[in-house]
Amino acid sequence: MPTTTTTPTRCPACAGELVLLDAVTQAWCPACLWNLDVYDPALSPWRGTTVVGRWGFRRGLEVDRATQQDLLADPDARPTGTSPGEAWLLAVSVALGLLGVAAVGYLVWLVVASGLPPGVRLALAIPAVLVLLLVKPSIGRLPRHGVIAERDAPQLHRLVREVADAAGTPVPDVICADFGINAGVARLGWRQRSVLVIGIPLWVMLSRPARLALLAHELGHLANGDPLRVRRTLLARTFGARAVAATGGRNPWRRAIHSTESLAVEGGAGVVLFGMIVHGIVALVNVAGATAQLLVDSVAMPDSRRAEYRADLVARRVAGSAAFLRSSETVVVADRIWQDLWHLAPRIDAEQLEAMAAEAQQRLAPEVPLARQVSRRTTDLWSTHPGEDQRMRLIEALPQVDGALGVDDIRWPEVDAELAPWRRTAHNVLLGTRDRF
Repeated sequence: MPTTTTTPTRCPACAGELVLLDAVTQAWCPACLWNLDVYDPALSPWRGTTVVGRWGFRRGLEVDRATQQDLLADPDARPTGTSPGEAWLLAVSVALGLLGVAAVGYLVWLVVASGLPPGVRLALAIPAVLVLLLVKPSIGRLPRHGVIAERDAPQLHRLVREVADAAGTPVPDVICADFGINAGVARLGWRQRSVLVIGIPLWVMLSRPARLALLAHELGHLANGDPLRVRRTLLARTFGARAVAATGGRNPWRRAIHSTESLAVEGGAGVVLFGMIVHGIVALVNVAGATAQLLVDSVAMPDSRRAEYRADLVARRVAGSAAFLRSSETVVVADRIWQDLWHLAPRIDAEQLEAMAAEAQQRLAPEVPLARQVSRRTTDLWSTHPGEDQRMRLIEALPQVDGALGVDDIRWPEVDAELAPWRRTAHNVLLGTRDRF
């Protein structure tokens, strides 16, 4: 006799109403969090196989819990020494650097002292050239566009200086505007100058105290030396990803099959066999690169997540607990706010973006708790950032503080006036995006 199964609607732990986003997701209880910390293929990042994805999700939760316990025990501790993961990545980076030097020496020998025919030299040089492309140093380029000069925005630069002083780090060398929903810091160029990137869409969504928390978080990375640690281990962090990109990206076997089928239509058996060999080798290199990148990220991401938590603690100390939590609440619904602004863009001007974003956030406020919880399922071991819910829980577990830095209400309109041209550009980006649909 056939039987039917139904998804329970009540939590077996507290009898509360369960949440089910759609038919393929796992239900959980938003009240007591029953069944929240389970691997959900519909929400977790896809890592090639379910087995790998499930392990990465569980391992990510373990890393987050251990990191939070350490930081709760001593939230004011500064990072010291080199972690085992960083030491391993540094050793791999040195080995790859030596491999690049050996490839250069090999090419010099081919050209100067080998005595081989030119055609043979060219064939023998190809592997070394490929190695150099994979291990070439990347110093990054200073942005050419979007730089916010101090003469154009003195109050913004003054604000960043004050946040840097409170965070305990030198002032960034360059402040740059970006038009993604993001923010960041990096060290770029031959002189490794520090660059603070402010995403204007995120900036207009944030309340003024939350903007302070955003700046404090990013400058907290500089205070903790995170960009420099990433730079020292960059060869190890990017080698596998470069190999994957150079061999066509994801789904290498699917591409190999499609390419072979095309050759079968156009050429003879010899051409098909040769194509199968070439595409098979490319696919194997692709898989090897993806596997290497997965292993490297398994080592690198715990340190990356710890760096995010430490930067959050700097934001709490500088801007206050409430400001940080407010900024995180905005981040979890930022995509929805931007979508609302996209619909409104033809009917508003640039000066109305902040007011409309505030209205959208107020309307979405009831959805924030659920969006927080969903973020726990959308991150795993290989995610560069912990879920917003995990980050907020760390700050909520600590005593509430007001923050070491306050900004007069009189100064904020001056900062807003300096960023008016960038708001207009952000509005144009919204309109331009609309034009593409």
